[in-house]
Amino acid sequence: MRVSIGEIVLSPKGFARWKRGHPWIYRDDLASEPPGEPAVARVLGKGGVELGWAICSPRSKIALRRIASPGELEDPRPEAWIPERIRRAAARRAPLSEATNAFRLVHAEGDGLPGLVVDRFGETLVVQTSTALMELCLPILVPALVELCGPSQVVARNDHRTRRLEGLPERIELLHGRRKERVWIHEHGIEIPVEVFTGQKTGYFLDQRPARARVLDLCRRRAGEGCGEFRVLDLCSYSGGFALHAARGGAAEVLAVDQSRSALTLLEAAAERNGFRGIRATRAKVFGWLKEAAARGERFQGIVLDPPAFAPAKRDFERARHGYRKLNARALALAGNGAWVLSCSCSAHMPAQAFRDMLAEAAALAGKRVRDRGRLPPALDHPVLLGLPEADYLKVHELEVLGPA
Repeated sequence: MRVSIGEIVLSPKGFARWKRGHPWIYRDDLASEPPGEPAVARVLGKGGVELGWAICSPRSKIALRRIASPGELEDPRPEAWIPERIRRAAARRAPLSEATNAFRLVHAEGDGLPGLVVDRFGETLVVQTSTALMELCLPILVPALVELCGPSQVVARNDHRTRRLEGLPERIELLHGRRKERVWIHEHGIEIPVEVFTGQKTGYFLDQRPARARVLDLCRRRAGEGCGEFRVLDLCSYSGGFALHAARGGAAEVLAVDQSRSALTLLEAAAERNGFRGIRATRAKVFGWLKEAAARGERFQGIVLDPPAFAPAKRDFERARHGYRKLNARALALAGNGAWVLSCSCSAHMPAQAFRDMLAEAAALAGKRVRDRGRLPPALDHPVLLGLPEADYLKVHELEVLGPA
């Protein structure tokens, strides 16, 4: 494997974007011709002033992704800096070992490795490469990960659509070790199954670990206050991470709703393994189920609403805002007085303030007085790089239902 090293000059517009701190430079913002292959390049401004280093993509509209400031890279060859950055990223995750053996080991730009995601599920590592250079560097990445972590298997989950923008094929493959479809992880004392070859994303939503911990805490508080038996609703539950935490926290009944039978099968397997008897899995489309539940007069003391991304692109914003408002209004209508609600959005193109404004509109539609107790911060293993608003995609608000409006 050989990666070319070169130089690229930015246009005044590209220079301004670079100085504002955004790590992505578009092809239209270059003053010189980019290389026709994946490369590492010294980035220059007008007059040859050195700005730093970036990786280059030959086909993507995002031509450059920043990796270093001037003087930061003694050797720009990938084998000289990629393994060391992986080691640093792993060291930053050390505090998580007290709560779980599943976390994001590498989070792309947040760890100085654009286009690389590595998720750890016990002895299994799941790798995603979304830039041409990181794909080319797999012969460096895999040995570095094996040496650092000693995994039983390394799986490439390169079945995401963003790879098309780089001209990369979509595929799932075993890169190292012996294939094992289902692995069990532990999180906050709960055993959870993960399908690493076929599950959503890389198998489990690791970015929601802080929110699951919050659900555990909220349920324990209610149980400890002697409020009697209480019910929790987990909407768009996938494999039931929130439902399992609610059950461990002391909820008498937890209802998980999702339209995927395979996902609910994972939840049922986990409930049995952990000895949770109060979980009930329901296969249904959430909008329709909520309408029927309201007609039945259902009420819950805790609700989690974690739908898939409604706004995968900017053009989807208005449609997404309408969908989120409708979904949250129907969910809030089922919340009893004093109930807590965790409302989530993983849409990068749903800005944080727009999401909060939508929650206010949903509360009004539901006829509820609702207190916003704040947005949960990102997980330790999902660091958000300032200057890259696209990385600040996950919004989780804890709401308190005070009563009717």
